[in-house]
This record gives sequence, C-alpha cells and structure tokens, in this order.
Amino acid sequence: MAYILLIESDAELREQIRDKLAGAGHEVSAVEGSDEARKSSTGRAPELILSDQKLGDADNDFLANLAKDRRLARVPVVLLVDPKDAGTALSAYQCDIFAVIKKPVDLDHLALQTETVLRQTTRQKQSRRRERSELRSQIMRLEREMRATTLDLTDAAQNFITMLASPPSPPGVRIDVHYNPTGGFVGGDFYDFFWLDQRRLCTVVGDVSGHGIQAAVIQSMARKVISIGMRIHNGDLRAGLKFANDELADDIPNGKFVATLVGVLDVVSGQWQHARCGIPHPVFVLPDGTRQDVLTAGVALGLRRTADWANAIEVHSAQLQPESRVVMFTDGIIECQQDDGEEFDYKGVHKVLERAKLDDNVPELIRQAAQAGHRAVDDVLIICITREGEAAQSLGALNAVEEDDFTTFET
Repeated sequence: MAYILLIESDAELREQIRDKLAGAGHEVSAVEGSDEARKSSTGRAPELILSDQKLGDADNDFLANLAKDRRLARVPVVLLVDPKDAGTALSAYQCDIFAVIKKPVDLDHLALQTETVLRQTTRQKQSRRRERSELRSQIMRLEREMRATTLDLTDAAQNFITMLASPPSPPGVRIDVHYNPTGGFVGGDFYDFFWLDQRRLCTVVGDVSGHGIQAAVIQSMARKVISIGMRIHNGDLRAGLKFANDELADDIPNGKFVATLVGVLDVVSGQWQHARCGIPHPVFVLPDGTRQDVLTAGVALGLRRTADWANAIEVHSAQLQPESRVVMFTDGIIECQQDDGEEFDYKGVHKVLERAKLDDNVPELIRQAAQAGHRAVDDVLIICITREGEAAQSLGALNAVEEDDFTTFET
C-alpha cells in the first residue's frame, strides 16, 4: 500500500484520519504543521499528501514551497479546506492539487478519494515509465542511426578525398596542396589537376556554396564538367568555363553556385594563364621576392546561363620564371579569426610568403600561421605552384607525363 503524509493541526481529526487510512493498509505519517512535514519528507518521499489548507505563514508554508522541491514536486495533494475557503483552494498553491475535501471531513469519503487519487497517480507513473522506456528506445535507435550515418559520412569523406587528383610532379615544377574540409567530413571546396597535352597542365581551385553532402555532390559535378570543358576547348579558359557554367546552371539547385579559379601552365616554357570566377584572387611571388595580388573579373558558375556569360571573364597571362610561384586558395583560410579578433586575410598570406624559402611547403606554412586546424570555420584549400628551375626543353624529357594522363576531346 501507499506511504501517506498527513498534515493537520487539529489533533483529534489527525488521529481519526490516520486510524482510517491505516485501517485500509496504508502507512501514515501524521504531523501538525509545515516544519514537521518538511522533516518527515526529508528521508522518504510520500506517495500522497493530505493537508489542511492553512498551515501558518506563507513564508513557512510547506505546500507553498512544494513545487520547488524536485523530489516532491509531483506528489499529489488532497486539500482539507474550510467551506468558506473552498473557492480559493485550487489557486492558492502551485503544487498538484488532485482533490479538495470540505470540513467537517467525511472519513469514508476521504478514504474513497484517497484510493481514487492513488490509482490515478499509479496510472500516471506507469504511463511515464512507458514514455521513458519508449523515449530510451527512440534515443538508442537514433544513436544507432547516427553511428551508421557517421560511418557513411566517414566513408564518403574518404571516397571524395580519394577522388581528388594527386598533384603531378613535372620536371622543374613543385606543387603543394593543403586540403581540409570543415569537421573532417565532405565539403564544398575542391581541386583538380589534369593534362591538356604533354606540356600543358590544368589546375582547378573551387568552392561550392554551402556545406555537407549537397555541396560535395555539386563539387563532384563541377570538377568533372570543368575538366571536360577545358579539354573539349583545348585549354581556352573562356570557352571551357562557359561550357561548365552552362552545364551547372541547368543542373544545380537555384541559388547555389560554384566559385572557381582555373589555371593552365606550360611546364616547359613557364607560360601561365588563369581565369578567376568569384573566388579569392591568387598571389604571385617573383624570383626577387616581390609579391603581386592579381585581381581579375569573373562571375561564379551556375548562377545563370546566358550567351554572353563568358564576356565578363578576364584572363590573366604571366610568365612563371624560375624561382617564382603562384599561390591559390579559397576563402576559408583568409577568414580564419586570429587572437586579435581580425581575420588572417591577405596580410597574413603575404607575411608567410615574405619569409618562405624556395623549397618550403607554402600551404603548410600558411595553415600553421593561420592556426587553421582549430580556427577555420569553413573548408580550407591552399595550392602553391612553384617553378623551381629551368624545366626540360624537350617533350621527351617529360617522362612523368604518360599517354593516359591526358585525353583529347573533339567538338
């Protein structure tokens, strides 16, 4: 049976109620007022409280503070009230008032009301236990699904990273790459390297709007259509990028876009060309250490398909002399917050390039300086192409370039 706390200042009524409930098999703790009630409920929480409505000053009222006690907040209360106070009985307290019994108390009615309330609260407890059990089952199922999703994302991340091209190593040219998607999973930044022929190497740096799986799918599409466009049009940057834009504008969701930079390097002569479409501009480092920010016009891919879209693209040409380099990146690195609250920005990039030596891994130096490992809130991609010395002057010396490394497309 139940453990009941009875609070009644009238000693005779208190004894009558205790005897009635004890006769029904309940364990009853009968006290006179708030202080005794508080002490009685300290060690063991009652399953039901029977209480006189008026227990003294409000500041010392056990019922008034009942809802503040986590152990007792859900204990049902049956109030014993004077008829003239019955109208305010339910609004006087914040605790769960399950019933009001007017004085003088009918003991049989009180016993019946007590059994009714106890059965009702027992059903509620059972219902809460079922709900908790169901909730635990749902949480366990969600945890299993999250673990499975995490494994899927990890596999996807590994697959996407595996699909990214490894930097080639043509004679006289060094290519360093740092790539880190946000959170270590799949991201929207991407890069690519492919040969247009035995001399010309195409480099792609890209950033898809958004993050996650959708961005990763779009970047995979973008990487492929840029490659196809550049090969179909034999390295013509405007024509190749227009092809890619037309394909993406038809297929990616409205509002999504692909920012990119595509460069073409003749690894024998050092001749370089690039077009920038909505991505941070590259930085060139000349043999004497001079650094040049090269800003060119261009619109991100996929926003619209028009006949004159490529007219907005400005192509930059340069000669990469021995001991010169070009550094390309997405906005994730320049937006890294630093200790002073400022972004790493181009100022940080220039500081690294100022002290970088010819044989240094520049992307790694930039990453370390920006502390991108724990500061970056976006994908980080940095590519540096360094012309270390005079390249081979004959096609036969380019042994690193095999026939399978380039494909010719016909329009």
